[in-house]
Amino acid sequence: MASVGLRAGSGLRGPVLQSVVSTFYSSNIYSGKQFLQRAVIPASIGSGLIRHHSQSREQHYAISEFGLLSGYVPTPWSQQPSIFSAAGLRAAQNRIVEAAREVFSLMTIKYNLSGWKSAEFAEQAEVLYTLMNEAYAQGDLRSLEAICLPTMYSSLKNDIKKRNTSFEWRKVSTVTPAKSIQIRCGRLIDNFTVGQVVVRIDQEQAAVPLSKRRGGVTGGASFGKPTRVIEYIVFQKVVSDPASPWRIYGKMDVPKWDQPSQGK
Repeated sequence: MASVGLRAGSGLRGPVLQSVVSTFYSSNIYSGKQFLQRAVIPASIGSGLIRHHSQSREQHYAISEFGLLSGYVPTPWSQQPSIFSAAGLRAAQNRIVEAAREVFSLMTIKYNLSGWKSAEFAEQAEVLYTLMNEAYAQGDLRSLEAICLPTMYSSLKNDIKKRNTSFEWRKVSTVTPAKSIQIRCGRLIDNFTVGQVVVRIDQEQAAVPLSKRRGGVTGGASFGKPTRVIEYIVFQKVVSDPASPWRIYGKMDVPKWDQPSQGK
């Protein structure tokens, strides 16, 4: 099983497949979708209109893929070199610069999106991440196109075409609450500001393949032992346009110090 994203360290040279994906399989999934449509995705998404409201479809696709705004993730102080070393001093200086960019970007988002809160957004982002994984398992291309930006959608679509089976997967639990770990904004032209938020998602997930038989898709094997998955998911929105939806741009590499240990 895999989820798809773009690696910050690769210079965004293309999508890669990696790790287990998850979804909700509970009585709350339908209400979760309704909540997401109200909080994250505008009504136009439901009708398949997945573009900037003032742009044609071709124009939207041309402007939506302009790169990751920042690959920076603050390293815990315990993982940084001593401040009295040259490397430690450079790391501290870089941390100050990136903190200033973080504050400026947060102010930009709050200015354009009244009432926006990082903690609430992280919760909504995890729901969107879950819906993406559910759509991927079911081969639901229309939902994937609405949730993901073009490059990620294209990679997921190609992967679905290549595989010879579908999947059922579950989010077993949230290990730690979703958290926004980076916020960046960039202005391309006047009155056109893009925001990206990196959300750390930490879940236990389980997956099982479904075999194709006459009469439809039926279950085969049972769910195996849950796997802990930590993902850094990049969400993007044209923040200068309140009607623009938050969509999934891709993913960043998880730093070694934040990767789950074997056996967890």
